Amino acid sequence: MIAKAKLATKPRKSPSQERSRATVDAIMQASTYILNEVGWGGLNTNAIAERAGVNIASLYQFFPNKQAVIAELQRRHVTSIRADIQHALQNISNQPTLRVALTVIVEMVVKEHQSAPEVHKAISEELPLSQRCKQYDQGEMLKEMVNALLPFMKNVPDPQLATYMVGISIKAIVHQVTNQRPELLNHSSLVDELVTLMERFLIRE
Repeated sequence: MIAKAKLATKPRKSPSQERSRATVDAIMQASTYILNEVGWGGLNTNAIAERAGVNIASLYQFFPNKQAVIAELQRRHVTSIRADIQHALQNISNQPTLRVALTVIVEMVVKEHQSAPEVHKAISEELPLSQRCKQYDQGEMLKEMVNALLPFMKNVPDPQLATYMVGISIKAIVHQVTNQRPELLNHSSLVDELVTLMERFLIRE
């Protein structure tokens, strides 16, 4: 059963030519649109192919089922943000104050959601937990960055608990903004307000 589950989310082949890559890109865009507009219940290979403007046989050349399509959608998104996370981690330890270090984290999280708010909403709101890739655990990614704040804390009784709470708070707030008021992702004060909230929690007098 485990082997079958793994095979179900594995692409049949990777696109090697420009035309093939364009086809797969169209399939990814169509899948995101359907998840966002219709939901998981309305997602199937026929609907994806129709929305993408490709023949169903073309879709099956690359993906055996919708689970494989969604696995690829998530894989692409994870790959696109991994480099940003590593860059942020390197920057945090070099910052002079907690506020500046927090700003690095919050700006990165907001930027990530700005670039693909529909992907975040579709995967987090519509995709069943059983279909989510382990690599898409944004909580774990964010945890790496928040742990880098430990040296900046002052008079925090339980630093590990504090970093955990900061991580889930940032994730929850930006997630809600993305889903309910995505225009705020571009608001000039969003980062400053969120940084202030976290800073006051991590520095105790």
